[in-house]
Amino acid sequence: MKPVSIFVLGRPGAGKDTQAALLSDFFHLEDIKTSSLLRAEFETNQGDPFVAHQKEVFDAGELNDPEWVMSIVLARVSRFCENNFEGKNGIIFSGSPRTLYEAEHLVPFVEARFGADRLAGLFVTITESVGIERILKRNARPLDRDEAILHTRMEEFNERTMKAIDYLAARNALITIDGMPSLEVVFEQAKSAIQERFGLS
Repeated sequence: MKPVSIFVLGRPGAGKDTQAALLSDFFHLEDIKTSSLLRAEFETNQGDPFVAHQKEVFDAGELNDPEWVMSIVLARVSRFCENNFEGKNGIIFSGSPRTLYEAEHLVPFVEARFGADRLAGLFVTITESVGIERILKRNARPLDRDEAILHTRMEEFNERTMKAIDYLAARNALITIDGMPSLEVVFEQAKSAIQERFGLS
């Protein structure tokens, strides 16, 4: 199978990480989680004032500096491609791109390595109220327990991330699925859509 690249997108609480993990297992893809890459940077560069500031931004529920985020994500993609796709059938991004800047840099970068016909954005749609309700139930981190931070994250999605989603739509690379049902139903929708998009059996 020719390697594929998939961007799993959606507002906070849409289940992006869960769906990306399920899809990565099913299709044998490398799951690149932007938040995990950023947390690793926060951990390994604690003495760097710029990184410390980016951690404060992250903890406040705001989106980090797009150029910095892209430098980290592109470095990871480059390593993946240079290592012959690390034995995987491709790559799946959980939470990237988050801004138009990131989309304009990441999507062409990936297209050049995988081909435009092997790239898709998977937009998992839910309402804002359901997103907040799900995160409060999850209650996994301090970031998930502060309703003011949750509303900031929703505003960031509406104002900044939707532009990245629109960018993918304009390139005819966007698949939209309903994220409101159970995760099993959403997974079946996502799996079928990806199989159809890439002609997989």
